[in-house]
Amino acid sequence: MRGFKTEGIILKRKNFGEADRILTVFTLQRGKISIVAKGVRRITSRRAGNVELLNRVILFLYQGRGMPILTEAEGIENFEKLKSDLTLSTVAFHIIELIDKLTAENQENRLLYEHLVNCLKRLERNPRQIFIRAFEAKILTNLGFADFKDPLIVKLVNSNWDEIEKIEIDKKQALELERVLRYHLERTIEGQLKSRRLLRFARSDD
Repeated sequence: MRGFKTEGIILKRKNFGEADRILTVFTLQRGKISIVAKGVRRITSRRAGNVELLNRVILFLYQGRGMPILTEAEGIENFEKLKSDLTLSTVAFHIIELIDKLTAENQENRLLYEHLVNCLKRLERNPRQIFIRAFEAKILTNLGFADFKDPLIVKLVNSNWDEIEKIEIDKKQALELERVLRYHLERTIEGQLKSRRLLRFARSDD
């Protein structure tokens, strides 16, 4: 067996056995991975709080014959503001659902990881729809699912997050942007995202 360390954001969790969980994590160094977190459903587990959904953490793991097993977790940030508000949590879970649905396991993608972290940070500070749309455009482009020609979408794809924060759009543009990106996302995943139907409650830019 060999140990390794990686930074990641918790995307999904599933109960396993009597007290364990299988976690899906999008990591900086290895892309999306599934790991076993033993005993984290026990009240006495000191790791449980660090491996909640949306948490950004440093994970210490060892690799046996099956999935990597969690040995320790250190919190970096937990995006508590996003979790504590119903609207913001819906938006945040939409973002991590995109990562889970569109990425393959064990495919390192540092740029996409950086976009994920930046998007969540911006949404926590200032929950504008432009950040949601920018992430949707960037993930579709980064993974090769779309090659946009629309000038506004191209601008979102090519702009950094500081530049995106300065972009102003009107309600008509916001609706058209949402429509076009929703079409591409649903065509790519061949279905509707679970979080999509709740996103209409997210705060608008106007």
